[in-house]
Amino acid sequence: MVPELSIILVSYNSLSDLQRCLPTLLAQKTGFSYEIIVVDNHGNDGVRDWIKTAEPAVIYYQNTTNSGYAGGNNLGLKHASGRWTLFLNPDTELLPDCLERLRKTAYDFPDAFITPKLLHSDGTVNACGNVMHYTGITTCRGLNEPSDVYTNLETVPLLSGAAFLAPTLALKRLGGFDETYFMYFEDTDLSLRARLAGYSLLCDARACIVHHYKLGMNPLKFYHLERNRLLTFLKIFSRKTLLQLLPALLITEAMTWAYSLRGWSYFRARFQGYFWLWKNRSSWLKNRRTIQQNRQLPDQTILNDSLLSLPFEQLAGPSLGRFLNVLTQPLFRLLRPSFNPQQGTGPKTPLHVEGEI
Repeated sequence: MVPELSIILVSYNSLSDLQRCLPTLLAQKTGFSYEIIVVDNHGNDGVRDWIKTAEPAVIYYQNTTNSGYAGGNNLGLKHASGRWTLFLNPDTELLPDCLERLRKTAYDFPDAFITPKLLHSDGTVNACGNVMHYTGITTCRGLNEPSDVYTNLETVPLLSGAAFLAPTLALKRLGGFDETYFMYFEDTDLSLRARLAGYSLLCDARACIVHHYKLGMNPLKFYHLERNRLLTFLKIFSRKTLLQLLPALLITEAMTWAYSLRGWSYFRARFQGYFWLWKNRSSWLKNRRTIQQNRQLPDQTILNDSLLSLPFEQLAGPSLGRFLNVLTQPLFRLLRPSFNPQQGTGPKTPLHVEGEI
């Protein structure tokens, strides 16, 4: 029997996370069939043997290399047979009725990409989708806010890669994740490509998942975040929009360079990001041409719900972060291109559906 839903988890030495996550998946009470696919991204923690003995119903695939979040999920997507696919991080726990709620929303909005409400272990919000500054810096929507602030089904600017559901056919039409990202920003890239192709992005805050994630930064993460932020902009936006954004982009570049002064490894990471973009320009230019030829919507649909403030609080602390935003917001407001506000979709537009909490 073909399942309605395929659930993909990519493991890289994630045995302890899977031992916590999979029981919450298997305990879901649903009226539909689903398959669970675990892709082992060339780890060495014995995931295969544990699944074989403890969770034999789980489908296991061994990746021949560590191809990152994007490559591992694409391998799982290749084998997914469900009408919908749910990408799920191993460091999560599903609360009761999560799958049933996501499935109902998927039936109500069959062309939507849907992310649940992600919670910290203390019950505060980890993410209800993601949001983006108009120069590309992204952050979790609702981060550290009380859970009851978000209770409805809402459109969101970006999905959270920790957990989201989408029509399998739509994912395959979009080509899945871009594997050149390896890690970080793949969810942003896929979200923007989906929006340009005409798909809607939703957060169903009635479906809840605990995400055991701790925010942090290191040189490797900084390299991928900054390289992939620029890669995404160079692929997604038209030449006209990039020229309009250039003054603000240069300011954000200067700020990220200032951040890199915290250590030589961070400083070197910024150079390496630029070098990678130049060295691989033929590849991403080819992807850019494909995206521009197939787009159904203008750049304004993305930029009208982007932010003016940068997530300084996450890097510099609440007090200094607020002060830095007071200084920079007027400048970013001045430099932001003027678009027709009717062409965008704001991050807090509620949908009128039955059964809202």
